[in-house]
Amino acid sequence: MVLFVDHCDLLNQFEKFQGLETQDEEAERMELADHARIVMTTLDTSIRSLDNLDEFFQYVYTVGEAHTRIPEFQKENFMKIKGPFLYAVRETLQERYTPNIEAVYRITLDFIIGTLVEGYENALKNQQNEFDSRGDESEMELLNPST
Repeated sequence: MVLFVDHCDLLNQFEKFQGLETQDEEAERMELADHARIVMTTLDTSIRSLDNLDEFFQYVYTVGEAHTRIPEFQKENFMKIKGPFLYAVRETLQERYTPNIEAVYRITLDFIIGTLVEGYENALKNQQNEFDSRGDESEMELLNPST
């Protein structure tokens, strides 16, 4: 939830969250809480899969790719999860949250976010290539109509 409180502009990128204007309304929306859980679960799953890099990359690329279906989504939005996630870790670990632990989580999050961005960008490139190739096929059909 901290993510959407700190970055309320993100709410408008999700159809089911559009129209929320106040923090009170945001807090009442179960979908918002569910999405926040999904984001945290995604990060948790990503961290847990780091021991199998093939699984890690496949999973994180897929998540990045899924964000291409969100109208107006910008890859910079991925970075906005860093602060809220570190806050959640700090709250969970309390006195065990040391500067060393924070450094490890920051490096890990940078790696995950960078991989999300790669998955997102690769998907956009693939979509553009598909669009371009369809355009080329249409051009060829116009130039060589079958009669």
